[in-house]
Amino acid sequence: MQKNKKRLLSLGHVYLIVNKLLFMQKNKKRLLSLGHVYLIVSGLLLLLMLVLQQQPKTISIKPAMTPSPVTAPAPVTKPSPYKTLTVDPFVNEKTVTPPFEMPAIVQPIFPARVCNIIDYGAVANKKIKNTQAINNAIADCAKNGGGRVLIPAGTWLTGAIHLDNNIDLHLDAKAILSFSADPNDYLPVVLSRYEGIDVYNYSPLIYANGKQNLAITGNGKLVGNGATWLDLNNLDVTHQLYAMGANNTPIKERVFGSPEKMLRPAFVEFLHSNAILLEDFTIENGPMWTIHPTYSQNIIIRHISILTTGKNNDGIDLDSSKNVLIENSQLDTNDDSIALKSGKAADGLKVNYATKNIIIRNNTMRNGHGGVAIGSEMAGGVFNVFAYNCKIFSNQYGIRLKALENEKVQASNLWFQNIEMDKLSFSTIQMTMHYGSDQASGNTGVPIFQNVYFSNLTSTRARQAINIDALENSPAKNIAIENSNFASGTGVSLKNVTNFSLKRSTVQAKNDPLYAVTNGRQVFLEDLACSTTQKICVAITGATTEDIQLKTTTANTLKGRVQLDQSVDSQQVSY
Repeated sequence: MQKNKKRLLSLGHVYLIVNKLLFMQKNKKRLLSLGHVYLIVSGLLLLLMLVLQQQPKTISIKPAMTPSPVTAPAPVTKPSPYKTLTVDPFVNEKTVTPPFEMPAIVQPIFPARVCNIIDYGAVANKKIKNTQAINNAIADCAKNGGGRVLIPAGTWLTGAIHLDNNIDLHLDAKAILSFSADPNDYLPVVLSRYEGIDVYNYSPLIYANGKQNLAITGNGKLVGNGATWLDLNNLDVTHQLYAMGANNTPIKERVFGSPEKMLRPAFVEFLHSNAILLEDFTIENGPMWTIHPTYSQNIIIRHISILTTGKNNDGIDLDSSKNVLIENSQLDTNDDSIALKSGKAADGLKVNYATKNIIIRNNTMRNGHGGVAIGSEMAGGVFNVFAYNCKIFSNQYGIRLKALENEKVQASNLWFQNIEMDKLSFSTIQMTMHYGSDQASGNTGVPIFQNVYFSNLTSTRARQAINIDALENSPAKNIAIENSNFASGTGVSLKNVTNFSLKRSTVQAKNDPLYAVTNGRQVFLEDLACSTTQKICVAITGATTEDIQLKTTTANTLKGRVQLDQSVDSQQVSY
C-alpha cells in the first residue's frame, strides 16, 4: 500500500532489526522489556505507513548536491525589526512642491549602545591593521541589538569592513579610517555589481549585503588610498565581464578578484539593503565608484564631502535603488558627481529593477564629468528624479543623459530646477544616445528619453548651451526648457527631437547658428533673440522635419537669418 518505495524499504529494515533483536534474546526479562518496545515500535510503524499512504502521487525532490542559482533578489521589503523614523523630504520645504508623488523615506534610529573599537583590540597605528578588531566590534554590537561602533580620534589602518544590521559606524571628528592598498585585504570575494553587471569581486572597502538600519556618520574621514588600484586596472578584464553578462553566464561563475582578473571595488557599497543614513563625514580617493547603493532603498545622504581624483571615481552612484534623498553635500570628483544607473544591457534587463524616486538638492558639484548624470548603464530605467537648488562648477557637463545607441534603456520623468552652472568645458545640457558605443555588449534595443523638464537654469560659461543627439528611430520626446539663461561658445543643437519647447529663455552664443535643428518635430522656439553679428540664427535640416515654430518679439530679427536645407519643406516652418 506504500507509494514511496524508498521510505517503505527503510522502515522495513527497522522492523526486521527489531524482530531479530527480540527473538535472539535469551533473557526472559529482557525479552519482556523488548516485547514492550516491539509493540510500541510496531504501532509507530503502522501509524507512519498510514500517513505515507495519504501523500500525493508526485513528490518533487531537489538534488541535495545541486547549488541554488545566485540571482539578484529584490531589495528588502519586509518590515524592519529595528527602530526607524519616517521622513517626509518636503515637510520643511515651503516653496517647493515635488513634481511626482515622493514616498516618505525610512531613516534608521539606533540604540544608545556604544562599542568602541579600542575595547576590541584596535590600535591607532599606520602600520597595524585593525580589520579584525573593527569587524569584531561590529559583530558584537549587532549581536547585542545594535548601536554605534565608534572609531575614536586617531588614524586607524584597516582592510574590508562589513556592516551588520542596526549598526552606525561613527567617526570621531579627529578620526581617520585609512584603508589598506593591498588587494588581499579585500578577500574573500563578495557578491557585487560592477558597471551594471552582477559579479563576485573584491569586497568594497565598506560593504553590506542584505542588511537593515545602517549608517556611517560623524565628522571624521575615510581615506581609500585608491592610487594603487588604478595601476592594476585592466580594461580587457572589464570586457570579459561584459561578455559574461551578454551571454547570460551564471553569476556564480563570474568570479573575479585576483591579479589576473582585476576589477576595482567600490569604496562604500550597500547591496540589497534598507534604511541607510550617510551623514557628515569626508571620503577621499577610493579605488572605483565612491558611494554605490545597489538594489537598495530608503537612503539619506546629507552633509558629506567627497574628494576623488582617480579614473572612474564617481561621487555617488545610485544603482537600481529607490526612495533616496541626497542633500547639502560637496562633491569634487574626477568623474560623474552624482550618477543614476540601473544595470547594463542584457544582464540589467534580466534583473529589470529601476532607479526611481530620487531627490537631489542643495549640493555643490565640482571638477567632474557630469554634475548630475543619468546613464549610461540603466537597463532597468531611471524614473522620477527631482534635482534642484544645486551648483555645478568646472565640470565637463552640467546635466547629462547618456546611452548607447544599441542598448534598451529608459529615462523618464526628470525635473531640473534652480541650478546654477559655470565654467563647463562641454555642454550645459547634454542628452546623447551615442555615448561610448565601443562599450556595447550586444544589441538589446534602443534607448528612450522622454518627459524631461528644465526651469530656472543659469549657465554663464560653457562650450555649448544645449546638445540633444537622439536616434531617428527613437527621438527624445517631451523636452521643455523654461525661464533659463545660457551663455556659451555654441548655442543649441537638436537632432531627432519630438515636442521640444524653449520658452522665456535666452541663449547667447559666439558662433553661428544660434539654433540648429535636424529632424525635429513639434519644435517651439520662443523669444529668439539673435545678436546682430550672427548671420544665421536658425539652421533647419532633415527630411522628417515638421511643425517648427519660431517666435520672436521683433519681426525683423529673423529676416534672412533662417536657413533651410533643401530637404526641408518650407511649409513646415512658421514664424
